[in-house]
Amino acid sequence: MADLSFEVQDDGVHVAGKLNRDNVGDAWRSRHDWLGESGELVLDFSSVEQVDSSGIAMLIQLIAELSASERSLSLRNTNNQLRQFAEVSGVTELLSLSYEDTEQ
Repeated sequence: MADLSFEVQDDGVHVAGKLNRDNVGDAWRSRHDWLGESGELVLDFSSVEQVDSSGIAMLIQLIAELSASERSLSLRNTNNQLRQFAEVSGVTELLSLSYEDTEQ
């Protein structure tokens, strides 16, 4: 998973690299290292270079898993590619993507 990292910080989890089919499997298997145990999970995508449909699918599965524990997911600083994939896939609302505090 050298091309993707999750760093737990005080205000959430900083995600860096490529969230794509090459890395999603490892990211999913290691999620308990960065998922936390309670409250809202905030993922900062400011250093994410690439997202593909596998990355979107992982985020949707993560939402389902968190919802089962009455938790939520918040994505911060998403890039255009992620927003476009979400829009084409019809999951913009599900992912709660906002355009106000994201990089353009």
